[in-house]
Amino acid sequence: MKKFIYILSILLFSCSTTSVEYRTATTSLRNDRDYNKAEEFAKKALETDPNDALPAYFLAMEVYGTSSSPKKDYKQAAYYFSKALEIDVLDGENQKLESSKSVPSNDGGIKELKTIKDAIDYYSYNLWAESFNEGISLIGSGKNKEAIELFLVATQFQPNEPKSYNALATLYYELGDYIKAASNADKALSMDSSLSTLWSVKGSISLENNNQILAEEMFRKAYDTALKNQESAENLSGHMSRLFDILFKNDKKSEALMLSERLIESDPENIDLYRNAGAVYQTILNDTFLAASDNFMNMDKLNEIELENLKVQFEDCTNFAQKARENFLMCSELEMDESESEIYYEESKKLKSRIKDIKRIIKDINKKLDESE
Repeated sequence: MKKFIYILSILLFSCSTTSVEYRTATTSLRNDRDYNKAEEFAKKALETDPNDALPAYFLAMEVYGTSSSPKKDYKQAAYYFSKALEIDVLDGENQKLESSKSVPSNDGGIKELKTIKDAIDYYSYNLWAESFNEGISLIGSGKNKEAIELFLVATQFQPNEPKSYNALATLYYELGDYIKAASNADKALSMDSSLSTLWSVKGSISLENNNQILAEEMFRKAYDTALKNQESAENLSGHMSRLFDILFKNDKKSEALMLSERLIESDPENIDLYRNAGAVYQTILNDTFLAASDNFMNMDKLNEIELENLKVQFEDCTNFAQKARENFLMCSELEMDESESEIYYEESKKLKSRIKDIKRIIKDINKKLDESE
């Protein structure tokens, strides 16, 4: 009889750590599949015993976090995971699960989950992956604002996962919220600086803020990072295009042209690249020709060294005109629309005529040099 009483006292003691409300919640769900009653009594259990983390963990995992639950709610699951951890640290000890559980480990083995903290650390990644992937699906459906809500929840499951902040930065930028876009980009890059797209996002934000110097720095970082990552030709082309544009805006035309050549090599069928290159060469041609024309008008006053320098300037003009012409001819060949193709061809004809004019100027300079000897 004494033995029976002793065993009974052990059983009563082992059950004393959980409330009647909690046991009602678990029974309602696990035996009766009554999610409404399980939810109701688990919340009552939290009120009855605010020092017990099991009801919060139960709500997160079995009421809101499981795929089979009609009450599946990532936001609520994240909240109750947080609540469980908050309660768990109150007494300075890790509260144990109702029973330990064996799960697969990252190294292919088996690990045993014994405490609520162990379980949350393990299962929060699964819920992060689910919420993140669902957010990606929402983007595919054009529901960007709904996707943002899911990615925000994903950051609660895995605060140190840069992919969530990467997605948030991109979405906030597209919505025009540059402050939040920059904040999330910085968070992600502080965890993983190899995210080239985020350097581009920061560059684009700098452009929106009229900071072209910082924009160049960010676009250069994006391009260099993409190169280091050995990203696809399509990705590299996008980064190169943005860097090309800012270099040209910052009056670094020579560097822009060198980059343009590499850009075309990476995507030789892209008509936009040839058009951009042609336009840049044409702009540099016009600037160089204008600067040289003033001296040409006063050629009689120039000494031999000045004449030689003037000749070099016009030879540069010839090279720029030829490069512009070659790019517009490529546009003409690649353009499928006949009327557009004809426009590029006419531009190349004008440049051919201009090359002839420049060569005549060079002949006049050579003649003047001969007379000065």
